[in-house]
Amino acid sequence: VTAALIAMPTCALGAYGFTRLSGKGILLLLGSMLVLSVPLRYLLKHLHMKLSDRGLLAGSFFYGTIFGVTPGAGVIMVAMLMAAGVQGTAVLATDALVSLALVSVKASVFVVTGVVTPVVLALALVTGLAVMPATFVGRMIMLRMPLHIHTAMLDVAVVGGGAVLFFYGLG
Repeated sequence: VTAALIAMPTCALGAYGFTRLSGKGILLLLGSMLVLSVPLRYLLKHLHMKLSDRGLLAGSFFYGTIFGVTPGAGVIMVAMLMAAGVQGTAVLATDALVSLALVSVKASVFVVTGVVTPVVLALALVTGLAVMPATFVGRMIMLRMPLHIHTAMLDVAVVGGGAVLFFYGLG
């Protein structure tokens, strides 16, 4: 909970900075974050870093900015929680709580700055409803697939999608 409280102000600043980007800037930022997130996840897992409670709080301060500016930052919080000794379902529960708090802050910034209009909200709801059936089909497929294959497929999709966004941003 303290990590979320510390990350909230910097998340708001990061989200505000995001609203100031041009369309190309957003594509470049999102694309590069997605491409970098896969090797970053492997690097953080490989390093087996250890964090004290103070280190977790300091990391949360910077994490808020990263969360506010980019998608896919959750891998960083999970790595920090694990490095601080949080284990098992507590990692997922804590990450979910922090993410919920920060998404609320981020969404509030987007509404206040006028980025989220009623049309944008309607499109988001329609898109969310449209992909729900595919989520259930994907879950059924994933449950029958070995974890390493699933992880590799996601890694390829994330890096590939990020590369496409990045190159569209250059154009």
